[in-house]
Amino acid sequence: MAALSGLGLLARRQLRTSWGATAVLGVVAFLAAGVLSTAPRAVATMHADQVAYETATASGPARDVISVVGSIPGQAPSGGFYDPGAVGGGVPDEPDWAPFVENLHAVRAESPEPLRSVMGAPLFHVTSTDPAYTVPVPSSELAEAKVFLRTAPDLDEHAELIEGRWPTATAGPVFLGDEQSVGQPTERAPAFEVAVSRAVAETYGWELGGRYDNLSGSGVIALAGRYPSLVVTGIFDTGDPDADYWLHHALGARASVIADPNRGLLGTATAYVDPAMLTPLTLGVAETRVWFPVSTDGLTAAEVPVLLSQMQGQSARTFPVAAGPDDPTPLQLRPTSRLTEILESLLAQRTGVDAIVAVLAVGPLGATVAVLALGARLVVDRRRSALALLRARGASGTQVRLLMGGEGLVVGLGSAAVGFAAGLVLSAVAGLDAPVTAVQVLLAVAAGLAPAFALALATSPAGLRPTRADLAPRSRSRVRWVLEVLVVAGAALATWLLLSRGVVAGSGAGSGTGVDPLVAAAPLLVSLALTLLAVRAYPWLALAAERALAPRRDLVPFLGAARATRDPAGGPVPAIALVLAVAVAATSAVLYSTVSGGVVREAWRATGADLRVSGPVVDAPVAEQVAAIDGVAAVSPVGDVGDGVLQGAGSSPRAEVWTVDAAELAVAQQDVEGAPEALTDLAGEGGADADGALPVILTPGAAGPGVGPGTTGITLTTQAGNVPVQVVDVVDELPGLPAGRSLVLADGDRLAEATGDVTYARLALVGLSDDADRAAVTGEISRLLPSSVVEDPDQEADAVLAAPVSGGLAVAFVLAVLLAGLLCAGAVVMTLMLAAPARARLLAVLQTLGLSPRQGRGLVGWEIGPWAVVALVMGAVLGVVVPEVVLAAVDVTALTGGPTQPDAQYDPALLGAAAVGFVVVVLASVGVAAALSRRGEVAAQLRMGSND
Repeated sequence: MAALSGLGLLARRQLRTSWGATAVLGVVAFLAAGVLSTAPRAVATMHADQVAYETATASGPARDVISVVGSIPGQAPSGGFYDPGAVGGGVPDEPDWAPFVENLHAVRAESPEPLRSVMGAPLFHVTSTDPAYTVPVPSSELAEAKVFLRTAPDLDEHAELIEGRWPTATAGPVFLGDEQSVGQPTERAPAFEVAVSRAVAETYGWELGGRYDNLSGSGVIALAGRYPSLVVTGIFDTGDPDADYWLHHALGARASVIADPNRGLLGTATAYVDPAMLTPLTLGVAETRVWFPVSTDGLTAAEVPVLLSQMQGQSARTFPVAAGPDDPTPLQLRPTSRLTEILESLLAQRTGVDAIVAVLAVGPLGATVAVLALGARLVVDRRRSALALLRARGASGTQVRLLMGGEGLVVGLGSAAVGFAAGLVLSAVAGLDAPVTAVQVLLAVAAGLAPAFALALATSPAGLRPTRADLAPRSRSRVRWVLEVLVVAGAALATWLLLSRGVVAGSGAGSGTGVDPLVAAAPLLVSLALTLLAVRAYPWLALAAERALAPRRDLVPFLGAARATRDPAGGPVPAIALVLAVAVAATSAVLYSTVSGGVVREAWRATGADLRVSGPVVDAPVAEQVAAIDGVAAVSPVGDVGDGVLQGAGSSPRAEVWTVDAAELAVAQQDVEGAPEALTDLAGEGGADADGALPVILTPGAAGPGVGPGTTGITLTTQAGNVPVQVVDVVDELPGLPAGRSLVLADGDRLAEATGDVTYARLALVGLSDDADRAAVTGEISRLLPSSVVEDPDQEADAVLAAPVSGGLAVAFVLAVLLAGLLCAGAVVMTLMLAAPARARLLAVLQTLGLSPRQGRGLVGWEIGPWAVVALVMGAVLGVVVPEVVLAAVDVTALTGGPTQPDAQYDPALLGAAAVGFVVVVLASVGVAAALSRRGEVAAQLRMGSND
C-alpha cells in the first residue's frame, strides 16, 4: 500500500510540475475523438443528402413507382352508346372509383419499411389507347391534330379552370342548331365535352365552346361511319408544366409538335373528358396509369440497400387491385420504378466515395499513431530521471509502466470525452443528422485509451543510456526486422491482389454498404513500406553526407550532418509521420484533380462542343440561322441514318450510321479532348479517299478484327443503298454521340451523294468563338428554336460538381490536408523538443566558442531538415503510387458520370501548393519548437552540463 501511495503521489506531482508534454497526448486524443465522432456522421449525412438530391433532380416518371394496365378499373367494355334515336337519354353512370383508391392505399400500407414511407399517396388516370384525328384548325398551321382522351378524378385539384366549366357526361347526340360545324353539314351529329389546357388550346387554335370534328381515329367509336365531334367546354391552367404531376399526364399540359419535312407540323395532345364518358367513347380500349409519388426525404444512407432490395422484390410481384367488392376482374398491377437505377448508381457512388475517404483516412491514422509514439517518448523523456529513481529504489518494470499508463489514462479518457462531445456539438451545428453508433463510441474510447498504451509501451526500463546510431547503422533488433519484412510483404501482397482483380464496378464490402478492407489497407501498407525502406537507407545517406561535408571549413553543415547520423532526432518515427502527412496531401490533390477533371471531361465528351442543340430538325436553313448568331464559329448538324452493315473485312458488324458536316465539326471540336483528328478527311479536304470510296470514322465495335486506319475494300450497306468506304480512323469514342456503341461517322453531303441517304438532323454541335458570350448565344438559340434543348458542358459539369457527394469529397480532401498539416506540425515540434536538451547543451558549448545565433538556427534546421527532404521525396512518390493503386481497384465512373475509368491527373499548381504548404508548416513548427525549448542563458546550460 505504501508503494502504491508513493506511486500515486509521484504521478500527481508529475502532472502538476511537467504537464506540457502530457497535454500534447491529450490534444491528440481530443482531436482523434472529435474526428471520429464527426467524420463518420458527416459521410453518412453526405450519402443521405445525395440520395435526396438525386431523387429530387430526377423527374417524377424517373423515380415514382408506376404501373400501367391496359383496362379501366371497375368497368367492362361496352359500346353502342351513341344512338341517333336516343336523344336526351342514355347518360352513363359516374364510376365509383373510391374503393379502387382505397385498395391502392392498402397496397402501400402493406409495403415494408422504408418502402412504405418512401411511397406517397397513389394517383391515377385513364387514357385512350389510340388517338382520334381531329380536323386541324387553319390558324394553328398544323397538318395533323391528334387527340388522346383522358379522365383523371383529381384533375380539378391540380389545374385551375380559367374559362368555361369542367366537362360532363352527355346524353346522346348534341344538336348543332344553325351552326356550321367544321367539315360537316348542319344536322344532328354526336358530340362529347372536353377540357384542355391553355397551352393545348393555343397550339391547336381551339376556343371555348368550339366544336371540332374527327376525320378518323380508333380512339373514338364511330356512329354510322361518322365519328363524334368534341366540344371544348373548359380551358384550364396547369401552372408549371414540368411539375411531376403533369409529367405523368403526358401531352396534357402542352401539346407535342413535330416538324416532319414531308408532311408539315404534326400535333399530339390530350383532352380530358368526364369519367363516365371514357368507356363509352373508347369501348374500353384504354389504359390505366397508377403511380405512387416517391420522396426520399429522411431516408438514411443505411436504408438505401434495404430500399433497393424491397423495390426489386416489389417489381417482381403482381398486385391484384379491385375496383370494388364485386369486381370480378381486378387490375393486375405490376409496379416498376426507375428509382432502382438511381439507387444502384448511388451505391456505386458510395463505393467509390467510401474507398476514397478510407484512403484519405488511413494516412492521418498512421500519422496519428506516429505522433502518439513521439508524444509518449517526449513524456517519458521528461520523466526519465524520476523513473530511473523509481527503478533504483526497487519499482518493477510493470509498476513503472502502470504508473505512466495511468497518467495517460487520466489525460486520454478525459480529453477523448471532451473531444467526442465537441464533435457532437459541431455535428449539430453543421446539421449532421446521422445517428451516433456504437462503433463511433468505441472508436472514441479507443482514442482515449491510446495515450495510456503509448506511454506504457514507451516506458522501457532498459535503454536509458544514449547510443550513437552511426556505430550500428543496421538495426540489430530481430523484432524490428520481422515487422518491417511483414509490412513490405503485406504491401506487395495487397497491391498484387488489387491489381490482379482489376476495377470492379460497385465493388466493396457489402456491395456499397461498407469499405473494402483491401482498398483501405493497401495504400497504408504501401506508404509504410516505402517509408521503412527510406528509413533503412537514411543512415547510410546521412553518413555519406557527413563524409562529403567533412572537408568543408564551415562548421554547421558538417556538424549538422554528423548529428543527423549519430543522434537523429526522434529516430525513424518522425519520418513515418512526415511521409504519411505529405502523402495524404499529395494523394488528396491527385484524387481531387482526377475526379473533378473527370467530371469536366465527361461533360465535354457527352456534349461534344461548346453547345449541343437537340430537339427540332436542324436543316441547312436552320443551321445558317444559328451560324449567323454573334459568337457562333461553326454549326454541324448531326443526323442519324439508322443501322448499317459493314461488309468485306471478314465479318459483317452492324453499326449505327451518323452523318455530320465534317468541315464545320472540325472547327467546332478543335479544342474538345478526344475529338478525331481525321474529321477534315471526311469532307475530302485531306485527300484520304481513294477510288471513290467514302471516308468514314469507326468506333472499335464497328471496326471489327483487322480493320484500322487506311483499310479499304469495305462496303457500307444502308437502307438507301451500298457504298464502298475507306476507314480513315478508328477512335474509342466520338464526342457528342452515344458512348459505348458501334458507330460509323461520315460526311452527310458525301453520303447523300453516294447513296441517296437524306437525313433530318435533330441534333447540332455548335462551336463558339473565343470571345463569345455563352449565355447570350444560348438565349438566341432558344429564341430561334423554342422547343430545343441547349446543353452547355460547363453548366453540365457544374451541376454534377454541385451534388452533395462532390462537395463532400472536396471538403474531405481539404480536411484531410489540414489534418495532415496539424499532425506534421505536431511531429516536427515534438521531434525538436525531444532533441532540445542535448541541443541546448551543445549550443551552450559552441556559443562560448563563438557560434552565432544564425549558425545555431542552422543546426536546428539540420535536425529536421533531412527528415523533411525524405518526406517530400517519398510523399511525392506516394502521391503517384497511391492514386494509381486506388484507380486500379475502385470504380469512380459513378462519380465522374462517364463510361470509362479516368486516368490519374496531376495538377502542378495543386501539388506545388501542397509542397509549399509543407515547407511553411515545417518552418513554422521549427520556430514554435525553438520558442518552447529555450533553456536559458549559456552559463546555466554549462552549469547543468557540469552536474550531469
